[in-house]
Amino acid sequence: MNLKHFTKDGNIYKMKPQYGSSLVLIVGLFAMAILGYWLDILILTWMMAIFGVLALLAVTRKKLYIDMDSGEIQAKVGLAKPETHIPIESIQKFELYTVSNNLVKTNAMLNLYYLDRNGQEQSILVAQGFTTSVIQSIINEIEEILENDTTKR
Repeated sequence: MNLKHFTKDGNIYKMKPQYGSSLVLIVGLFAMAILGYWLDILILTWMMAIFGVLALLAVTRKKLYIDMDSGEIQAKVGLAKPETHIPIESIQKFELYTVSNNLVKTNAMLNLYYLDRNGQEQSILVAQGFTTSVIQSIINEIEEILENDTTKR
């Protein structure tokens, strides 16, 4: 199995960090903070600097593990949401979602839909980027990992 977006450690697959679109946001926030400082607008400087630091923290804490021993996916997205443990058998579907502005694709997102303990459908953001081809290759790798489970019960 050729893994491009994951690293394997025993039966645990860890998704490599995807910094593309997040880096653009963080650089933009800090650029606005510098512009606010240069124009002597302190409220803009502080707001953009704080949002930049929060965005940087959120990006560095994002993680996705596929643990084949326990049969679950562990995902952490953002600062406020707790880590989610998703049983592999409760996965419903993957959704590749694109956002376009004036006929130009500006964002592609991969969402994972699953059933929680109450039987309600939930979703979590797995990956985000600029092109659908990268996101599609992440979907293919996840499906390959899940299909090649050698520890099936």
